[in-house]
Amino acid sequence: MTTYVLKLIPTAIALTLSSTAYAANDNYDLDDIRNWNIVKIETCLDAALDTIPGHARKVELKMEGDDPVYEFDIEAKADGNTYNVECNAEEGFITEIEREVEANDAAFKKLAKISQAEARDTALMFHPGEVVASEMEVGFDGDATYEFDIQSVHGYEVKVDVDAATGDIEEANIELYEIGMEKE
Repeated sequence: MTTYVLKLIPTAIALTLSSTAYAANDNYDLDDIRNWNIVKIETCLDAALDTIPGHARKVELKMEGDDPVYEFDIEAKADGNTYNVECNAEEGFITEIEREVEANDAAFKKLAKISQAEARDTALMFHPGEVVASEMEVGFDGDATYEFDIQSVHGYEVKVDVDAATGDIEEANIELYEIGMEKE
């Protein structure tokens, strides 16, 4: 049985981080996202599966600055690993690929200079709330990252990426919705 999770954030937060102009109304929902000038999710899913053939088990729509981005979790046919494949939702092209790893992954251990606990503290100082999920990732660019999904007291979720080598915040993105489940 497949379980789907759909999370929305308060519109005021989404509008703060989005350059999309709307009338003065705070009752926005998925109908408003439907009206954005973005490519169909199938366009980005096709690009993601062309990049990493496999099974897509989750998709998120998030805001990276002013850009809406689909992020797919894909279990790769070739090696069984899970990859996070990001696609620019305005243009339909792949922007980033990261491999999810365990703490004992040799590439991650070689690159990481700070602990997951230190990275978590940094992420929570940057955006207070409750960590509801975390991952360790190695990018195709060779960087190692701790990613934390932080649920705010206001009900929205922010993804905060911390560089595993420097401890610096790489990025923080508002999640607009998620369909599917995080791997437990």
